[in-house]
Amino acid sequence: MYGIEEKRNEVLTFIDGLNDEEAKKKPDSSSWSILEVLEHLNLMEQLVGYQIGEALKDGTPKDVSEKPLHKTTNRDYKVDAPEAVKPKGKFQSLEEAKDGLEKSREATLFLTHNKDEETLELYAFPHPSFGDLNLKQWVEFIGWHELRHLNQMKEIYQNIK
Repeated sequence: MYGIEEKRNEVLTFIDGLNDEEAKKKPDSSSWSILEVLEHLNLMEQLVGYQIGEALKDGTPKDVSEKPLHKTTNRDYKVDAPEAVKPKGKFQSLEEAKDGLEKSREATLFLTHNKDEETLELYAFPHPSFGDLNLKQWVEFIGWHELRHLNQMKEIYQNIK
């Protein structure tokens, strides 16, 4: 749906080539480890899923414009993660991370599986950089956000070798 499975598979393919020691290692004290990036992805998808559920339940229809979500992958534009989606050390292994990612994806797909595009386009909530995104755009954003952080994980890996 909306390319999120293909993008998730790119993340999983990358981390399948790592071990837990590599995933826990940080390039420096101010950077995240790969496990922390994976936790961030999990927390972000959980938060987006929660917001989608709230919008479907209590939302007021709102018309929003198309946004260039593909620009999410541009790491030249730095964004500080909101506190709610900053890693807190929840995952201690790649298996735990994969399990968490699988559960957050199942929840997203459950929320959206019987909703047509027109329904998902009816409701919106704000994104800190793009402004209001409709629910369809939010689902698409999840995938682009994961590719952004896949690039970050690749950078981390290069810096810890």
